[in-house]
Amino acid sequence: ADLGYPGGRLGHQEEPLPGCLPSLTGSHVKRFSASRRKQHFINQAVRNSDLVPKAKGRKSLQRLQNTQYLLTLLETDGGPAGLEDGDLTPPAAPGIFAEACSNATYLEVWNDFMNRSGEEQERVLRYLEDQGPNKARRRGPGPGREDRRREDPAFTPQECFQRISRRLRSVLKRSRIPMETLECWEERLLGFFSASPQAVYTAMLDSSFERLLLHAVCQYMDLISASANLEGRRQMKVSNRHLDFLPPELLLSAYLEQQ
Repeated sequence: ADLGYPGGRLGHQEEPLPGCLPSLTGSHVKRFSASRRKQHFINQAVRNSDLVPKAKGRKSLQRLQNTQYLLTLLETDGGPAGLEDGDLTPPAAPGIFAEACSNATYLEVWNDFMNRSGEEQERVLRYLEDQGPNKARRRGPGPGREDRRREDPAFTPQECFQRISRRLRSVLKRSRIPMETLECWEERLLGFFSASPQAVYTAMLDSSFERLLLHAVCQYMDLISASANLEGRRQMKVSNRHLDFLPPELLLSAYLEQQ
């Protein structure tokens, strides 16, 4: 269906965002450049986060975490195309947020995002997480993919960091990462897979930002991570793509502190 663009004909019936919020009607959106629309969302999210700086209650804490995750996506998606240091291949196609900045239906939904409840915000964030570029990283070793760790077990921290997706690397470089949370997940995964390399680790995580951090830790450790809905909550599953578990000599938290 033709979704239209800001400034297009009025009266066109917009399709709702699949699995998320209904499209809004009767709003008038001016034509702005993608960069100005992106900055508008960031400014709006910052103003909203200032309303609940202490996040005393469960709902206000959830809204604050949703805002942090939204800002992360806005800061890292839809940026100028180009190679990062160490990238061997061109960056992937623009993500869903880059498309949202130039699409009338998404634009109206996100313009209303910060006025929604924490539960409704979480539905949208789950949709974005499911659309992320992690599906290609969920495969096992497969034919032709050799486990080089036996011949070269001392993978450098830089090589481990490059295993992390481009979007998550950008998050880790730009954002203030809660190191205690990062170290906690490192300890849990180290203890679990050192004892049972072929087992599957599961955790219930309602925080979108914490799931993002866990995805980054898993990719750094060369583990496979995926999330799915389970009885109204979000479940993370982590597995080892190799027969044994050989953790990096320098963990992600220590690597980031050295940068």
